[in-house]
Formats: sequence, structure tokens, C-alpha cells
Amino acid sequence: MSVEENRRKIEARRVTIKLVDGSLIKGKINLRQDEAIIQRVSEIFTRHPDPFLVIFEATFEGMSDRVIVINKHNILWVSPDDRPAETENG
Repeated sequence: MSVEENRRKIEARRVTIKLVDGSLIKGKINLRQDEAIIQRVSEIFTRHPDPFLVIFEATFEGMSDRVIVINKHNILWVSPDDRPAETENG
């Protein structure tokens, strides 16, 4: 398998996420799930049973440009930015 074949397609959106412990995370999520593009951030929570959410290029507790995997049960709210996020792959 070539590097090009292994590269994952990304349709990113910027989000701000508040966790139940009060932590705030700012970063990007991929709206492309299983080769389909999700139209709204909310659909990640209503249509996809995966209990985890991957946030990339995230800022959290003074750290930046991180990848964070969050259990959806720990999320209090998500505020999406309607503008598409720029990414290297998309």
C-alpha cells in the first residue's frame, strides 16, 4: 500500500468543546466518516455510535497542536465554527 493510499481524507471543522469537568478544548474534528461527509457537527453525536471523538490540532490545558481522543460521555457541549478549517490534507 502506498503512502497516498494510506492517507486519510479530511473534511475538518473548528470546534470548541466543554467537558463535564470544566475543561475547554479548541481544535478540529473530521466530518468525513467512513467515506461519507457529515453535513453538521451534531451528526457525529446523533448518527455515529462510536463512543470516542478525535480532536486534532487541539489546544488544551496550555498545550497546543495536540491530538486528543475524548469519550463523548465526558462532553458537556460543543460549539462548532461554521467556517471550514484548513488542513494539510484537505
